[in-house]
Amino acid sequence: MKSMLSDHVSARPTFSRRLPPMHALEVFVTAARCGTFSRAAGEMFVTQSAISRQIQHLEDNLGVQLFIRHKRGLRLTPEAEALLPIVEAAFTQIARACGSLRNSEQVLTLRMPPTLATRWFLPVLPSLQARLPGLDVRLTTYDAWEPSFESSDIDAAIVQGRGDWPDVEAVPLFPELLTPVTSPDLARELETPEMLRDKPLLHCFPLSGWPIWLEAAKLQGIASHRGQIFDTLELALSAATRGQGVALGDLNLIQESLRDGVLVRPFPIVVNRGISYYLIFPKSRALVPKIVALRQSLEEEAERQKQAYAALDLIRVTTPD
Repeated sequence: MKSMLSDHVSARPTFSRRLPPMHALEVFVTAARCGTFSRAAGEMFVTQSAISRQIQHLEDNLGVQLFIRHKRGLRLTPEAEALLPIVEAAFTQIARACGSLRNSEQVLTLRMPPTLATRWFLPVLPSLQARLPGLDVRLTTYDAWEPSFESSDIDAAIVQGRGDWPDVEAVPLFPELLTPVTSPDLARELETPEMLRDKPLLHCFPLSGWPIWLEAAKLQGIASHRGQIFDTLELALSAATRGQGVALGDLNLIQESLRDGVLVRPFPIVVNRGISYYLIFPKSRALVPKIVALRQSLEEEAERQKQAYAALDLIRVTTPD
């Protein structure tokens, strides 16, 4: 047993033999940011001579000069300019990793698009928290994001797509279900889908929704790209509630607005173009207890939602990838 342990230890990288002192690197970053040794000393609650000694120690270790003193403070040498961003990035990664370890079982950081967060996740958050007692769910949003966990401190995300992302576990939640919505007043003017021809259409990126819905509804000769374009679905839906046009909403995200009567579905036609919402996380975290609990809770919530849409006049279409 002793020999096996010795072999294991000796096989590990001997970083300590190649790395300069960590504290000296921290002093270097602080001095570079502060611009003077005296300000760095004040920030680190040590004397100025202690800062000078650490910098001298680091310069001796590296064999290069890092700072040039002048009347207004410090100037970094070319060698220090090259070293600084690397050390800052390394400290940032270390801080992020250590932060994720602290209270890692009590905090779950979840990322999703802002409209999904506002219109779907917040209404289900109380029931989710009831199922996950003791777990602090922290929510962040994004406008456009490719599934990647390498440079972020999030635990999981909900994204739209077809579930074919590499290196992540993709759990299908519910399909995107597109249907026209507008204000009650404007809806009264829309007795048939053909009447969309004379009404402003409201768009959000990407702009493929309306052409797909109009084709599925067998409507021809309608300029599908006319009308106001918004950055987010939330803005398009807000404009629709004000009677500024007809937006193409996702049934998953507009249930409260439909119940409250601020949005109305003038037509029963709903299009599923093959895009769904997925809960994703690194495959290596699939068995982490908080990820397992989150997955189970969201799958149960999504199943109830699917059952509510079972009787819809649903049109399934196949679109190119």
